[in-house]
This record gives sequence, C-alpha cells and structure tokens, in this order.
Amino acid sequence: MKKNCIEEAYQEAKADRRKVMLMEDEAGFYRQPTMAGLFGLVGRKQPRAPWSPKSNRWVRAAAAFNPVSGRLIYRLRPSFSVQEMSRFYQLLSRSLPEAETIFLVMDNWPNHHHPISWQGIEADRRIRVLWLPTYAPWLNPAEKIWKWVRQRLTHMHPFSNDMRTLRSMLDKTLSKINGVPEETST
Repeated sequence: MKKNCIEEAYQEAKADRRKVMLMEDEAGFYRQPTMAGLFGLVGRKQPRAPWSPKSNRWVRAAAAFNPVSGRLIYRLRPSFSVQEMSRFYQLLSRSLPEAETIFLVMDNWPNHHHPISWQGIEADRRIRVLWLPTYAPWLNPAEKIWKWVRQRLTHMHPFSNDMRTLRSMLDKTLSKINGVPEETST
C-alpha cells in the first residue's frame, strides 16, 4: 500500500512540474575512517587510514533527494534534534517556492513523528508526507547517496584529526551531486 502511494506520487511529480517529490533521509559520518579496500602503487608504502586518539565524533547530514530532477537539498549538523528536523523541513519549503505540492517521503525514524518536528511540516500546507514501509531502505534513493558518499569520502579518509576539514569535504562531496552548492552550514 505505502509503496503504491509513493509510486503514484512519483508519477504525478514526473507528469506535473508543479508537484515535487523529495525522498528524505539522514546519515552520520564519523571522525574515524571506515575500513575498506584501497589500491596503491606496488612497493613498500601501502595506503593507510590514520586513526585519531580523539573521540569518534560525527557530522550528521539530512538530505532530501528529488528523484525526478536529481536535485539534492541537504544540511550538515553535529546532530539532528527534533528542533533541527523542524528547521530542515522549513528549509525544504523555502527551497521550493514554485511547487504547489511537495510529496515528502520519509522513513520511520522517531524524530520524524515528534510534534516539534511536525511544526516544520505543518507550517507549509503544500507538504504531503508519505511514509516508507518499515525496513525498506531500498525504496529510498537517498540511501544510495549515503553509500556513494561513503565510498568516495569516508572509507579510508585522512581527516581523522581534523573535523573541520572532514565537514568541508563532506559538503563538497554532497555539492557535486547538484553541481551547485546548497545551503548547508548556516
């Protein structure tokens, strides 16, 4: 049922440019690099992933991907509280002034259901929330974005001692999806 509603909304968004579909998701990217296979030149000097003695902090990202246009709207933060999610929903509204209807597809993370988060959604009558089926991340293309970012950036990254650089590189990597930077750090 949920999958059919999402498919119908997608077809509506494809047929009418005044309707926009956004597939929303969040992800965390840690200070410490994730281990992965890495190629290097033949010889004694092998690629290494430096680990920091500092605590394994993270940068959180919330993103909304438009599967019709390919546009990505995202925001980077140290964490995403319910207040921060409400502000992210307001950012989505401001980023799409031309849309008459915004289909916002989300998973079942508890913060999405919180009344404070919903204030950001209820502030814009154009937003229509569609829920992903439970345990169905393969239906959300935003999950593929996180996989792409991890493959390109966080596997074996050299920034474990510099969170500011890691955040900057994450911002640049996400910006490449659009070709143009989105509002991220303000």
